[in-house]
Amino acid sequence: MDKRPKTIKEMFDQIAPRYDLLNRILSLSVDTLWRRKAIRRLGIKRGDSILDIATGTGDLFMLALKRNRDCRVVGIDISSEMLHIASQKKVREGYRGRYFLVAGDACSMPFGGYAFDHTMVAFGIRNMSDVEDLFKEVRRILKDGGKFAILEFSIPEIHFIRKIYLIYLKKIIPLIGRLLSGRTGPYDYLRNSIMTFYKPEEIKEMLRENNFAIIESSSLWFGICHLYVVEAV
Repeated sequence: MDKRPKTIKEMFDQIAPRYDLLNRILSLSVDTLWRRKAIRRLGIKRGDSILDIATGTGDLFMLALKRNRDCRVVGIDISSEMLHIASQKKVREGYRGRYFLVAGDACSMPFGGYAFDHTMVAFGIRNMSDVEDLFKEVRRILKDGGKFAILEFSIPEIHFIRKIYLIYLKKIIPLIGRLLSGRTGPYDYLRNSIMTFYKPEEIKEMLRENNFAIIESSSLWFGICHLYVVEAV
């Protein structure tokens, strides 16, 4: 599967106008609940600086700022079209001075060491060219004791739920892609990226190897999604 930054950028530029709708469909419309849970687990305080990796269209940043308007969020994403939509949301919601956008590759970020109190990413790590490089970068820019919250799709372990979900991924998602955009390529990629991604135990082991302590590892909605909350040590 081609996850070179140029390929990922082009794909997400293509699907940016439909991305929010796609997330609702992939998550069966409960992704907002998952995002809120991740934000709560970060324990954001007044004055905290937060990095939103693969910020996309900005759904996660809005929840962070609604929880604590006195924090500051920097969003980084490789897709200029996604950032354009996020910028429109920032203006519409009145967050001009609280949410800052940066175009770039999260595996090689333009920030100094220990620059952020917390980091977060929703449904983005499976699109990285190298997940371990991402974790190394997050540890570099995160202050000691800072928290890192990750939401990512996963494959359920319960047999009959897994079977139903795989049918959904293999059959329904490509159909939805054709109906929404007239093309299946990006939606085939999204399906395959979920099916072939690391298992939660593998993700946790990589996090430990990169100097993070596991605070929480939660399977959400029978394993459709997984929440990881870790601390920089």
